[in-house]
Order: sequence, then C-alpha cells, then structure tokens
Amino acid sequence: MDRQLQSALDLLYSMKFGEADAAVRGVIAQEPDHPYGYFGLVAVSMIQYIYGTEQADPALLATFTKRLDDSIAKGSAWVKKHPKDAEGFMALGAAYGVSARLLAVRHQWLMAYWHGRNAVAYLQKAAGLDPAMGDPWLGLGMYDYYSDAYPRFIRVLAKLFLHGNRGRGIDELRRAARGGTFSQVVSKMILVEIFLDDQWGLRDPVEAMKLSAEVRQRYPDSAMVQDIDIVAKYEAGRYDEVLADMDQFLEKARRGDYDALQLSKGLVIQGTTLWALGRRDEGLAALQAAAEVRVAGKITRWGLWARIRAGNLLDFMGRRQEALALYKAASAEPDVWDLRQFAKAGLNAPWKAGYPGHISPFGS
Repeated sequence: MDRQLQSALDLLYSMKFGEADAAVRGVIAQEPDHPYGYFGLVAVSMIQYIYGTEQADPALLATFTKRLDDSIAKGSAWVKKHPKDAEGFMALGAAYGVSARLLAVRHQWLMAYWHGRNAVAYLQKAAGLDPAMGDPWLGLGMYDYYSDAYPRFIRVLAKLFLHGNRGRGIDELRRAARGGTFSQVVSKMILVEIFLDDQWGLRDPVEAMKLSAEVRQRYPDSAMVQDIDIVAKYEAGRYDEVLADMDQFLEKARRGDYDALQLSKGLVIQGTTLWALGRRDEGLAALQAAAEVRVAGKITRWGLWARIRAGNLLDFMGRRQEALALYKAASAEPDVWDLRQFAKAGLNAPWKAGYPGHISPFGS
C-alpha cells in the first residue's frame, strides 16, 4: 500500500492527475476500510484544484469538499476500531488539517479553529503512538506556523487563544521534510511558501530557492514544481536565471507540453521579471500576451492578473488612459479570484512604484 501511495504522489506532483487518481483508487480497492486511500483522493483533488485548474473549476472544489468529508468519516471509523494505530490517527488528523486550511481560506474562522484543534489532537496522538513517524509533523508544523500568523490579521482568532509558534512550526516542518514517508515534498513546498511570504522576520528567499531546487530535481518535468522554483529565484533576485528558465518553460507551453494555464502564468512571470530589470516595453508585451490567453473561451486567473499588472506598468510609464482601460476591463470580469480589489485600486489612483514587487497576490 505504501508503494502504491508513493507512486500516486509521484504522479500527482508530475501533474498527471487522472493517473494519480486511479493509483489511489487501487489503494482503496486493496484496503477499502483504511483511511490512507481516502485521504489520498483528498490530496489529488486539492493539488488539481489549486495548481491544475488555478481554482477555476467549482465542480472540482465540490469534489474536494466531498472527499474531505469522506476522509474524516473513514478515519474516524478506523481509529474507533484500531485505537492504537498511529497511521489511522495520522490520516484523520491530516484530513482535519486540510479542512481547517480550506475553511480559513474561506474566512470561516470558527470552523477553521475547531477543525484545526481536532487536527492537532489526532496528529499528536499519532506522534505519541509512533515517535519515529515523520508525517504527523507536517500538520503540526502548519498548525503552529499558521495559528501564529493568522491572528495577526484576524482578531477573533486571537481571542480564541491560539498558541502557535512560527519558529517551532518551521522546525516541525523541517522534521517532516527530513523523515516523513509521504510528507517530504509537500513539507518543502510549504516551507518555500513561508520563506517567500513571511512578513515578520522569517522571510528567506535563498533558503526557499534551495528547497525548491531539491523538489525540482526530483520532478524536473512538472510545470507546477518549475513554477514554484522559478518564483523562488525571482524573489531571490536571480532575474537572469528566471528569464533563462522561462524561455524553456514557455517553449514547452507553446508547443503543448503544458496547458494554456501554464502559458498564461509563465508569461506573467516573464513580464514581471523584465519589468524588474527595467525592460519595460518587453515586460508590457509579455503581460499583454498573458492577458489574451483563454481556456474554454474564458480568461484565466493569471490572465486577469496580467491585465491588472499591465495597467500598473502602463501607469508607471505615464500612460494613464491606457491603464484605466485595462483596470475597467478587469473590474468588469466576475470576481472569482478576489482580484477586483486590485483593479479598483488602479482606477482610484495610478501605480507609482517602480519595482513591480511580488509575482502575484496569490501566495507563492
């Protein structure tokens, strides 16, 4: 079962979602009551929704939510029958942890808090039953880090007495990255996100780049993994390396090795990097090309962001009327990804910053 699950994870990180789904279903056929297979389906849906469709497929989100409910139910039933099984508690805690983060993204803070508490309780139980197991430390590390970070924005969480510790969370994530059976890669990806986005003293783009390079070495053909590694290089100021990587990436996207979403994203990364280097006309052309990419006749999340960023760059170049046209067009799109706020900001005042800043507002 472990071998099948690892094979499914390799397929998943390689963005072969259908094959990964089938591999996990093979685990369920082999062990229909064990919770690992059901949590595996959760992982497939989560990665496909976040990276495969760029959060543009509501049907996939519904599947993800249903699989989460099934995973929690299966895990709860398993640990009742097997109260000394560390892996059962690990799977149940992981399911609650994923649910907590999804609820937090949706700003359902109270439910996120309760699911997070359940996750910690079950993961601590797993770690106590099997101290050598590395996987529980992924969820425990995420809880420690994010329960320290979120109250800085959401006061109601602070009132619920969350006692996270970001430094301890990073240590726990590193432990999972070193010793986890199934959590090594995702622990590194979470650490990359933290080291690129932390606002309170733990930001470390060089360390993020080191970790992302390790994952990329393992999955060199994965567009998702390449994106993460290239963004880390951008944040570390390695612009020439970013452009060299993007030349190869975009070549693959244009010939169909990667889907149109990746083309749009790649052009945004390229355009932003050219802007950061002062090559504004080239950067504008790349951003405008990204805004024209369509999937099933609709603008992509990255295409919409490209339209706003092109407006920012036009503002900086002193071309306010052209920028306003792009902001208005972006504001008229359905606000599926909470980007309208950036378009409205552009309508209210011109962008004045010379340096473009982060690649995107979506997190790394």
